Parts: sequence; structure tokens; C-alpha cells
Amino acid sequence: MNLRLDNELLQLLELVRELAGTKVYLVGGAVRDLLLGRPAKDLDFVQAQGSIQLAKAVSRRLNGSIYTLDDVRHSARVILRQGEEDEQVLDFTSFVGENINQDLRQRDFTINAMAIDLSRPETLIDPLGGQADLDARQVKLCGPDSLTSDPIRVLRGVRLISNYGLRYGFEIAAAMRVAINKLGAVSGERIRDELFKCLAVSNFETVAALLTEFGVFDALRLLTFGVDPAETSLQEGEVNSLALLTQITGRFGDGQQATKRAIKQKLRHPHLYQTVLEEPLQGGRKRRHLLLLCSILLHIHPAFDTVETVSGVLLPDEFAEQISRALLIGQKEKIYFKAVLSGFLMLADLSRSQPGKLDYYRFYRDFGAYKLDSALLAMVEAESQTPLLPFDPNICCDLFNIWFTEQEQTVNPPRLVDGNLLQRELAIGPGSRIGKLLETIREQQVLGNIHTTEEAIAFARKETERNP
Repeated sequence: MNLRLDNELLQLLELVRELAGTKVYLVGGAVRDLLLGRPAKDLDFVQAQGSIQLAKAVSRRLNGSIYTLDDVRHSARVILRQGEEDEQVLDFTSFVGENINQDLRQRDFTINAMAIDLSRPETLIDPLGGQADLDARQVKLCGPDSLTSDPIRVLRGVRLISNYGLRYGFEIAAAMRVAINKLGAVSGERIRDELFKCLAVSNFETVAALLTEFGVFDALRLLTFGVDPAETSLQEGEVNSLALLTQITGRFGDGQQATKRAIKQKLRHPHLYQTVLEEPLQGGRKRRHLLLLCSILLHIHPAFDTVETVSGVLLPDEFAEQISRALLIGQKEKIYFKAVLSGFLMLADLSRSQPGKLDYYRFYRDFGAYKLDSALLAMVEAESQTPLLPFDPNICCDLFNIWFTEQEQTVNPPRLVDGNLLQRELAIGPGSRIGKLLETIREQQVLGNIHTTEEAIAFARKETERNP
């Protein structure tokens, strides 16, 4: 065994051992990564009992944040340097079974079923031959029920295979497809977290292919929209569109370089836009990953099972609500999905016409910058061999141009008057009429017909006289 432990990690492990006062083990992915010579950022510790008390002691000593994860399994999480670039997560859990060997045999894959006794860090505990499988770069299950006992492990398997370039046999693929059918028994919160980890993997082409092969997209369709798959998961062209989207929003792979460059050249200030996409919207989940998930869910949505119009079938409010119920997303994320789909459908309508400034103003009016993501989604679809809807890429390009160069003229013209001023000048009471007048004034600003407060009041007076 050749574990590469730096001084900082050794000191942390020694501290945990001292505070435990009993046998405690480092297990799972950290051991795997250390054997590979990779840094072990997140650490999992198990012991017979007292795991929550140990977590509290470590948190106090290292000034970390602590959360209880599972009272039944006595598990807790300590986050060190939370929110910083070098944030570190330490999980503490009690054995599943009577001892460390029984615990390891209950895990998912053999390469994750290795442990180190902190009192003897030079000795590897490896009851299932995980090190040999790691050396051979192959995936093996810890037992026949490893996946069905916890179907979320299918998504972890996808990440493992993709991240480490692992080989797997027919029996693994078959077991994955069987287990994923029970995904509905897993909490939406756990599904959401594992799914976003998959979306964050750099080589998304591989991830998408695995999610397709193991039936994850089909299970996600049933879970979110309550509909069994009409076909067998996503088609090749659709997977390519998803991969292209990940490259444009920040993950630059080798594929589709010409198409990627063509789209990026159409985006005004792409670096500013990519900075926005990197921002976490809620729960640390980045906007570009939300956009990718939105694209996936649209591609598996039953509204696109036929070539008939999606009008009246694909509703932004319902779409966002279905995602919220299935994956327990936050309110900000719910608004985001509603906004992106709303813009996506609006762009399909605009692509059948010759939009003017007023159309562009109305496009951005309700959800602002979220609609940029709608435009990017439509732009990628326009390059697809099998687009979900027909889009005019030039209109998408115009939307980016307008957002970055015509904020005051088109996107968000300055407010020349407010409701109180209009009530005083026009001698009318509060109500919906005031709101309509304010919006009409802003639209006239966009058209270039109003430039000053005086002109706005004069226009409003004529409107009230015409429609008393």
C-alpha cells in the first residue's frame, strides 16, 4: 500500500483519533483517492458509536460548522472553512453492522469499501479486494444488493466511472438498470444533490452516455413528469446538444469545436456572461448547472414526444412546480426554471416573426438576466439536427447584443414617473389603472416617443382623457 499523506492531513487524522478516544476509521472515497495519489478533500469517518459526539468535538476544536445528517445512523457533518475555496467536509457515521468489516461489505463498490484505522494508518483494511479493482480500473459491487438497497448509488457509479475512467461489465450495467427503477423510493433531496454532482463532472459526454445506458434519464422522466419513457432515453443528437451546452457555459471539451466557436462569437461579452453562470443561485448550485438540468428536463419532457405543438401542454408554472416536487429545489431555483422555459417558448414565437424593440423589451421585462439563459438554450437548439423547437439564431444573437449594449434604451429604461406622481398630476386614485399607465409609459420610452418626466405626464394625461 502506498498512501500519500501530506503533513496537514496527517495532523487532522491524528486530531480525530485523539478526540475519538476509541477506534475510528477513515473510509470510502478518501482512501481510494489517496491510493491514487489524488488529494482527499472530503473525509468520511466511521466508528462503533459516539460519531455525533466526535463530530461536535472536532467542530469545536477546528472552529467548523456542524450539521446532523441522520439521527438513526448517528451521522453528522462538519464543514471547515465554509464558503472558502479550500472548504473541507468531514462526515462522521456509526458502523452499519457490528464492526468495520461488516460496514465495508454494506457499501456500494469495492473501490469505495476500503478503510484505514487511524491508530495504524500504514495498514489498509480491504476485505473485498478494492485495491486490486482500483489497480485494474474496474467497477465491482460489494454485494448483490449493493444498488437495490440504495438506488442513489447508480448516480454515484456514473460519477465514479466517468471521473476515473473505469471499466464495467454487462452485469454492472444490468444491475444499474434494475436499481434505477426504484429511484422514486429515494428522497428528492438526495436525488437532487447526486444529480448536480453528475452535472458538474467535466466530461459530460461520458456522463450523459452513462445516464442514458443505465436508464437514469428514463427514471428522471417518470419521477418528474409521471410519464414512462416513450423511447429509450435521449437520442445521440440530443446528448450532443447537452454536451455542447456544457462546453459553452464553461466546460471546454474537445468536441464540436467549430459549432462552439460559432455560438460563442455571437455572444456579446461572453466572459461577463460566463461569470454570471458561475454564480450559485441557491444551496451552492451554480446557474450553469441549473441551465443544463433545464435542458435535460426539456429533452425528456412528454410534450416533445410528438411533433405536434407544445402550446397549452408545456406550461412554465407547471414545469417549475413538477421539478420542485421531484427534486426539492429552492424557491429561487423554481423561479429560474419558470423564467428559462418562459423565455424559451417566447423565443420560439419570436422566431416566427420579425421582432422589434418592444418585443425585446417585453422578453426581458419579467425575469431579466434569466432570459439570457433562455436565449443560449435556444441558440444551442438551433444548431441541433433535431431541435426541440425551431429557433432563429439571429434573434437569439440580437437578444444578447441588446442585453449588453442597450440596457437603458431597451431592457430597463429609467423610470421617469412613479405612481404617486401620476396620482397627484392626474387626480386619480391608486389601482390597476396606475400600473397600466406606468407600463405604457415605459413602452413608449423604448419606442423613443418619451424622453422626459414632462413628456411622460403629458402622455399619461392624454391617455386618461382618451379612456376616462
